[in-house]
Amino acid sequence: MKLDAHCHTDCSDGYLSIEDRIKMIREIGFDAATITDHDFVSEEQVMRARAAAGSMPFIPGIELTLAHEGKPVHLLGFYIDPGNIELQRHIARVQNLDQAYTTMLLEIFRKQGATFGLKNLISPSLHTCYSLGLIKRLGLGLFKNKKELLIEAILDAFDQLGVRYADLAPWPVQGGIRLIHNSGGFSVLAHPGGINCEEMRKLDFLPHDGSHIKRYFEWGLDGIEVFCPSHSREETKFYSELAAKYNLLVTAGSDCHGNCSIFGPTAMGIFSDIPQNLYEEMLTRHQIHTERQGKAPVIIN
Repeated sequence: MKLDAHCHTDCSDGYLSIEDRIKMIREIGFDAATITDHDFVSEEQVMRARAAAGSMPFIPGIELTLAHEGKPVHLLGFYIDPGNIELQRHIARVQNLDQAYTTMLLEIFRKQGATFGLKNLISPSLHTCYSLGLIKRLGLGLFKNKKELLIEAILDAFDQLGVRYADLAPWPVQGGIRLIHNSGGFSVLAHPGGINCEEMRKLDFLPHDGSHIKRYFEWGLDGIEVFCPSHSREETKFYSELAAKYNLLVTAGSDCHGNCSIFGPTAMGIFSDIPQNLYEEMLTRHQIHTERQGKAPVIIN
């Protein structure tokens, strides 16, 4: 069964509601669905997604923003329990820090012409607030739909605050892997390369080499997002070989945020490097992981 294992809604910095995201997944022709919003998942989000998915299998997911060696790292979690207390405490910490940065960013952008406040940036889906969502929405008007101007504005704003993107989420990768496991899920390193992605380079994401993957494996990493639009062919081959070396699950995802005039059209359905049996592979990994933990696997129909 075919599954795009990396996408977002307006609960973080996507442009589609929960229901519209599931509708797009169905219309494109995928056989299963997941949502991996930045640093956010909730029981209500999962309930609404399952209701929209109907008989289509839905996997609860998240994308944690972490740091390693002082650089940003994104870690996907699948089959997590959205009501897990430890996970929800972490999400609350992230949101508190993020809202503080968002408020400061707004003050900077007001000087450039922004005329609205924090309350105008709340997600219509679940009343969440996310600073990158703020920046992208501001970018539509303030920076004349030019991505390069928006990226420079982001970097300039961070300079004015005396922070880097990595400072917005100073939690370690090892702790993120443990958090996902404690929430009943398994962990997948998102877009570990990114030579094709200008935003990742300018935001100084960590370009992972073999030593990083080895260390993460020792910490319990379960998989690598080998196939994604930000990877070059050489990176795809490199991470595929590392996944085989450490017996890590290979996943694929478009990292789709939705149609946007400044960041381009959706990649979902256009990005074609998605294995036909990805859902089965992920379900098997989930079953193995939960059996090792002595828990019953969550089979979601």
